[in-house]
Formats: sequence, C-alpha cells, structure tokens
Amino acid sequence: MITDETHIVIEQMRKRHVRAIRNIDKQVYTKPWSASMYHDELRRRDKRVYYVAYQNSRVAGYGGAMIVHDEGHITSVAVDPKAQSHGIANRLMLAVHRGSLRHNITAMTLEVRVSNERAQKLYRRFGYAPAGVRAGYYGDNGEDALVMWCHDIQHADHTALLNQIETEIPGTTDWGQE
Repeated sequence: MITDETHIVIEQMRKRHVRAIRNIDKQVYTKPWSASMYHDELRRRDKRVYYVAYQNSRVAGYGGAMIVHDEGHITSVAVDPKAQSHGIANRLMLAVHRGSLRHNITAMTLEVRVSNERAQKLYRRFGYAPAGVRAGYYGDNGEDALVMWCHDIQHADHTALLNQIETEIPGTTDWGQE
C-alpha cells in the first residue's frame, strides 16, 4: 500500500473524534483533558472553533480556539508524535485562524511552555509575539507560560500571511466540510 504522508484532510471536530484526540493528548500532554471537557467545548459551537487533521484516514492532530468577546484564545494544537513534521500543525493553525476570523475577532492569544521552542517557532510564523509570562502556569511542574499575541488579524496583511503560509506547506490539503 502506498501512503501519501503529505495529503492531509482538515475537518471540523465532532464528538466522534474525541477518543482519537484523547489518545494524542495522552502522548503529548502531561495533564490531558477529559472526554467530558471536549464534549463541553463541542457544545459551545457559537464560541468555539475546533478542527481535526486526518493523515492516511486516521486522526493525526487537532487544534482549537475559544472566542471571548473580540479575541480568540488558542486552547490547543497537538499532533500525534508519529505524524509530526508533515505540516499538520501549520494546517491546523490555518484552519483555526480562518475559523476564528468568522467571529469578527481582532486578535488571538495563547500560552505556551517557555521550554517549547518548537511550538513558539510555529506561533511566530503566524504572527504571534511574546507579550509576557505567567509564572508557574503549568501545574505538572510549575513551568512558566509564555503569553503570545497576534494582533490586527482582520487586516489584509494577516490574510496575506495566511495565504503565504498555505502556499509554503508541502503536499495537499483537503479542507473537508465545516
């Protein structure tokens, strides 16, 4: 069987994806969310944006954001360790940004471990910049969180940035149904 590791399908997250997402969480997070937390998030479609990425017909990653007033807050972007380095996180960030823009937000924010330089590089690519530190934010080891912001996301420059990133990702993406 020939597999195409660069063909990714992105679709809106549904309840049927929660088990696969939790399996990814258990591999990449020390304190993964419970299934009920995901079900609660998925019930709030008016203020939540969540997507999954399929690679070779299996869930390989997911990402999401919550909408609070005129801001989006990235809650998570996670990729199965066996599927990393295929542009999946970039594709998920594109989907989350574009989905969040539909809510007429003006900025997006997130927290990331100060030690997670790989994730910080991804977020910088999307226009995020460090804005502060939350001391002892992570309960598993007391690590600080770097707070990052991406402002003016409704501006044409941000749209151009998203379009440029999309053209730079190798392979193909099917954006599924929303």
